[in-house]
Amino acid sequence: MNYFVFEAGGRAGISAEFFFLRRQEAGNGDHLYMADMDKTALLCPSSSDVTRIEECAALEMIVKDSAGCTVFPADELARQGKPIVTALAEKNPFAAVDSWFYDKRQMNVNLARATEGCQIKIPRTFSLDNVFMRPNKMSAGSHGVGRLPDTCITEYVEIEHEYVVDVNGTLSEPAIYAREVKIKNGYDKYLNFKGKDSKIAVAVKEFVKAISASYPKMTTGIFHIQLIENKQGDIYFVEYSKRISGTSIVNLYRGYNPFDAFAGKETLAYHGDFAREETWYRYEDFILNLYSVR
Repeated sequence: MNYFVFEAGGRAGISAEFFFLRRQEAGNGDHLYMADMDKTALLCPSSSDVTRIEECAALEMIVKDSAGCTVFPADELARQGKPIVTALAEKNPFAAVDSWFYDKRQMNVNLARATEGCQIKIPRTFSLDNVFMRPNKMSAGSHGVGRLPDTCITEYVEIEHEYVVDVNGTLSEPAIYAREVKIKNGYDKYLNFKGKDSKIAVAVKEFVKAISASYPKMTTGIFHIQLIENKQGDIYFVEYSKRISGTSIVNLYRGYNPFDAFAGKETLAYHGDFAREETWYRYEDFILNLYSVR
């Protein structure tokens, strides 16, 4: 099978590449194409099973032989904005998405209904297509007034803890890989693994099962959820994406590899004394260790 990763120059692309190189059935004829619009990405070294390719060339390959191709769920924008990629993803239940998965307002509205009574809360969301913003006080005439089209407005939640949770939904029971994170420039800078019996993992399992009952397409395959917790210990939903998280490669140490999951294989965790739960690490610690144990 030819797997395609779009937006391959980002951290999700790096995670996808490491997952591919560490899959249990390496050498079985599968090939990974790392597609990007930035030509600089083509200049980076790669292995014999990995090819860096311009996005336009990847789209041409898919048009010519879609039967031998599939989208690996590391991308998001390509599936939203390119009909060719969306159509190809639709053929693979592990990568297939619906348009409302990317509508933050509709997502909150749907999940609020589906997960009512769950420990994880959905922030109150205004269901408006266009918003007219104006100051509540100290305003004169049109000062500080503005229109925001296609906007999602949710209640503010003061963040005490922030979590990223990767989920393997290819199993009869969802496998939960939770970590608390400290984010810098949009990515996990520091992370702390949470066990399967932790408060966050238990809450996510309940949440995922509730979603699956109403929207099974969301929980089929690989996906991740972002959550926040306030000072009172209340957990709130932030975002869902049917793809690996950008720094999901850290979970390779915990027995998580999407390529193995797609093939129905078990991933062997090989961390030894590394990647302990309830211990803070830098994201870079995992990249360095991956190279050292090749």
